[in-house]
Amino acid sequence: MGNKKLSLSGTGKEILDQLCDQIDIDRPLGINLAIAKGISKANGPVSNDFKDNKPKWTIPENVIKGNQFLLYKHLIIQELSKPLDDDEIQEYLLVFIESGLRIIKAEIDDLTSMEDYQLTILN
Repeated sequence: MGNKKLSLSGTGKEILDQLCDQIDIDRPLGINLAIAKGISKANGPVSNDFKDNKPKWTIPENVIKGNQFLLYKHLIIQELSKPLDDDEIQEYLLVFIESGLRIIKAEIDDLTSMEDYQLTILN
């Protein structure tokens, strides 16, 4: 099992591209970093108000699949402390990706010119 098609906000797509350029990775890895960052920095439910006027970008199916999907699914259920059906899991995957991208953007913006985000992302 894996993710279904998810619609990332235009701002989220810009942040994802900035992340991928900053540390020279491909988008699927950037999406995985974003969801991991979103879940790790969350403290309970996360706001899902990530709307903007920019065109959305579709995250293809099965970017997150197999054991990764299963891990994220259980981490999301644990973080929210409630059972979720498959549609809710898909919804929260997107919420945590968007949230993680905003956190990553803030971390990149806080870097000095001498710092490397590859070292910062490990925190």
